[in-house]
Amino acid sequence: MGLLRLLFHSRVTLLRALVLARDARVPGHIKLLALLGAVLIVSPLNVLQCIPLLGIVDDAVLFSFLLSWFVRAAEAAMAPATIEGTAIVIPAGSTAR
Repeated sequence: MGLLRLLFHSRVTLLRALVLARDARVPGHIKLLALLGAVLIVSPLNVLQCIPLLGIVDDAVLFSFLLSWFVRAAEAAMAPATIEGTAIVIPAGSTAR
C-alpha cells in the first residue's frame, strides 16, 4: 500500500515539477542538480540492476525522491521572491509554518 501511495504521489509531484522546471523564478542550479540526478538514475551504470526486479524498483523510488526534492527546493527558492513582491500580514501570536 505504501508503494502505491508513493507512486500516486509521484504522479502529482511530476506535474508540479514540470511546471516548476519551466518557471524562470526557479534558480538554474536547482534545475541543473535535478537534471544531473535524473541522468544518474537512468544511466546504465546501476549497481542494483544485477538483482532481478530490484533494479526497476530502485529507479522508480529514486526518481520519486528526486521529484519530491526538486519540488521542495524550487518552492523554497521561490518563496522569498513571492513574499517580497506581496504584502503578507501575519497576525500577532500566530506561528508561521
